[in-house]
Amino acid sequence: MEHTTPDLPEAFSHAVIVQVAMDEEAAPLLDSTVEAASSYTIGEAEFFPRYYMHQETAHPILLVRSKIGLVNAASATSFALSQIKHPSAVLCGGTAGGLHQNVNVGDVIIGTQYTYTDADATAFGYERGQVPSMPTYYDSNTELLENARTVEAESTHSVKIGLMLAGGSFVTAHNVKDTRAVFPAALSTDMESTAIAQVCYSYRVPFIAVRCVSDLCGPAADQDFHLSMDIVAPRSAQYILRMIEKIKK
Repeated sequence: MEHTTPDLPEAFSHAVIVQVAMDEEAAPLLDSTVEAASSYTIGEAEFFPRYYMHQETAHPILLVRSKIGLVNAASATSFALSQIKHPSAVLCGGTAGGLHQNVNVGDVIIGTQYTYTDADATAFGYERGQVPSMPTYYDSNTELLENARTVEAESTHSVKIGLMLAGGSFVTAHNVKDTRAVFPAALSTDMESTAIAQVCYSYRVPFIAVRCVSDLCGPAADQDFHLSMDIVAPRSAQYILRMIEKIKK
């Protein structure tokens, strides 16, 4: 099947790919950038070539809205990587469910490592969360993580850094106990981050996820359990844009 895509400006050969799952997560990124070429749709994913203008510098960004889920995320990332010859990085943004007892709604979560909540090949000697023949954990790029820590120091929001999970099932109050028992250090869970990390691992592309907690997977009695998308999505977007300013081309 042929796909019709716009001719991207030469600057996009080293663009940053920013991927989110939902339109609501893409909206603040679209509001903070300008169009570089027409948007286009491939399969379930929509692609937006944009420039982020900062101090007279135009940072090229291919913004990807994948829709929810591991397969949607992985397929969108793979196609985005076919569009950008030498991507500077892939950044995963948007929202997440807070998993750790010390995580609250509104916290910004920066991933250091990523694995799957519901991958289970332990019968064959693999670790829980590990896809057979693949690493147990996918690591964030060291330089991107350093950039994230620099932005953290400038942030006015609560930021937590550590393990992020993703899976094909929502983690809710009825299954959060098992997830916490297996992954006691995990901060958050979503349905895309680890799939994107796995694709980037396979293609040797720098990756990091920065998400904001919109819901808690089994909150304590004294915790708020939900914040609206129009509050949390801009926090993730703001953090990602600040990181893009620091990426070396």
